[in-house]
Amino acid sequence: MPRQRTGRVRPLRECASWVYLSAPPPPLGTGDGLAGEPHSSRRLPLALSAVNARRAARFLLDTPAVLRFDLTCTPSAGGGLSGSRLCRQWLLLPRAAGMRAPVGALGASLLLLLAAAAAATAPAAASARRPPDDMDIVIVGGGTAGCALAARLCAALPARRVVLLERGGRRNATEEFLVRSPRQAVAAWAVPSLLETFPSAPERALGRRRVQLATGATLGGGSAVNIGQWSVPLAGTVDGWGIPGLGDTAARRYFRRAARQLRVAVPRGGLRQAYVDDWLAAAARAGVPSVDDTVWPPPNRGSWVHRLTVDRAGRRRDACTAYVAPALKGVCAANLRVHQGVTVTKVLWEDDDGARAAGPTTAADGRRRRRGTRVAGVAYVASADGDAGRVRTLRARQAVISAAGAVGSPKLLQLSGIGRRRALRRAGVTPRVDLPVGERFQTRPFLGVVSEYAGVPLAAGNNASVVAAPATRRRWEAGRGGVLGVAAHAGLLRVPDGAGGYVTASFTPDAVPGEPVFGAYCMTNPSSTGRLTLADASPFSAPVVETRSLGEGHEVATLLACLRRMAAVAAAFPPAFRMRQTVPRRGRLDEAYVRASSEVSGHLVGGCQVGAVVDGGFRVKGFRNLYVVDSSAIPSIPLSAGTMASVYMLAEFAAEKLIRVFRAAAI
Repeated sequence: MPRQRTGRVRPLRECASWVYLSAPPPPLGTGDGLAGEPHSSRRLPLALSAVNARRAARFLLDTPAVLRFDLTCTPSAGGGLSGSRLCRQWLLLPRAAGMRAPVGALGASLLLLLAAAAAATAPAAASARRPPDDMDIVIVGGGTAGCALAARLCAALPARRVVLLERGGRRNATEEFLVRSPRQAVAAWAVPSLLETFPSAPERALGRRRVQLATGATLGGGSAVNIGQWSVPLAGTVDGWGIPGLGDTAARRYFRRAARQLRVAVPRGGLRQAYVDDWLAAAARAGVPSVDDTVWPPPNRGSWVHRLTVDRAGRRRDACTAYVAPALKGVCAANLRVHQGVTVTKVLWEDDDGARAAGPTTAADGRRRRRGTRVAGVAYVASADGDAGRVRTLRARQAVISAAGAVGSPKLLQLSGIGRRRALRRAGVTPRVDLPVGERFQTRPFLGVVSEYAGVPLAAGNNASVVAAPATRRRWEAGRGGVLGVAAHAGLLRVPDGAGGYVTASFTPDAVPGEPVFGAYCMTNPSSTGRLTLADASPFSAPVVETRSLGEGHEVATLLACLRRMAAVAAAFPPAFRMRQTVPRRGRLDEAYVRASSEVSGHLVGGCQVGAVVDGGFRVKGFRNLYVVDSSAIPSIPLSAGTMASVYMLAEFAAEKLIRVFRAAAI
């Protein structure tokens, strides 16, 4: 067996860690147990010194690589990283072929060597091995759409080799906890390795203020860090997108398919936020009655306890755990690979040096393929190396699909020379194809009403002592829910005032618990659209985004109407709550306040929209085998709903289309 090295051995720096070893290795690793641990596994605690770990690592790296190992870090019981020189670890031994012997038969010294080598390898070095030189289908972006596409394509096309490239590295145990615990979603937003944030350009309608934009930066994308609320947009939304074969009626089928895969459900029992029924009653008294959001068409006025992508144990189900992990353990074990910590720098064309496509340029019957440029693959670097990283190439025999999101996909196309010529030259990129990439980028205004209550006990999910208690963590880890399994927000509400919009409400709105607060946050339907362009030619630079939020006068009126309605809801709580509005102060709800205080939501669409940049089959115009399938292909914000459900729906629809195309094509 050839030797395989996972990377440079680094000194052991953190001593509170979990080490997972599995043998024989699966066809590929997605990191940190995301594909699920073997069902029949044994865990053994080990303790060893950093000196022995380094010695053992040198030994193992000079032997054939028969084991795959991942290193992750987790807080110690006291909440911080342990300062001990001894490292607490777990050796995970599946009862698989070649590993049937009991631990004693393997020998304690060998176990120590194996575990030490794993511990001495830094997380970056333990990332999935470098991608192969060529695959059939290359998917760029392991977010909501990318994971769904990868799972559907590899299952339906077993003869095609599919690779999913994700820029984010493997999560350590602390990051994994923030992703999996629904209560910790807001806390996850402060972690750059999970959520990338960057400022917009100065916004004219907001007094030249900059607003913060955010995009998922880890496997699962936005589905791994959002609140997890499943909301289907109002009737007419999908019809208005003008995507051939996809209207409101057809979309219902794909919404249902995705919802089944994710097992979305209304939280029950202990997984519901405290006082949610009191909120529903207050909303009804303020003119927003309780409704069933599962009916069709969805109501444009009403409040309800949301459906969530959270299982009965109180754990988030994101695009990776719902789509990719089952595929890797089942039908796609042989033809799907996932690589993390890989940043794609550009799409390669057939005439690029060293990037000649592996596939033929004629159809099986000898006729030339339809006219258009054929891409050969992608160039990429290790994310951890940044701009100084060694550029490598990955050839795509059949197709390249960008699923990098509303920020990532326009950026990738522009880095590849596809976009408006003047903007590309200004960024230092040679223009090759003139398309309106980055135009009609859209997000929605975001602003809330916050109140404090003093007459009822602090909600358990906002009690700092309860949330931080070791018993609470143990209960959640055991799959028994508790406050860590309760979503950070309580429910949703729709208002028809003006252009309409929707509201998310919460008794635990802050990342740090402790205050008796209730927040209701308006996200209204916009008409303004913005633009995304490159700042420079580096794939690691944030783009320049003009959201043009509240650029139309009626958008301000719509947001004000929503905020006033939410103030009325807060005032309609029973007197026992002693609810008092704190943000904004009474009398401050006017246009000046809105323009000075509003932000934008994390809902981003457009920039590679169907009709302008890609055709009805999601193929980039002028190309044979380059596609975009993600929120950037959506022409406008889903009406009075979040984007997650719509992105899953779009990915399901696009996968069905692409499967037919790829099956019919020769490679």
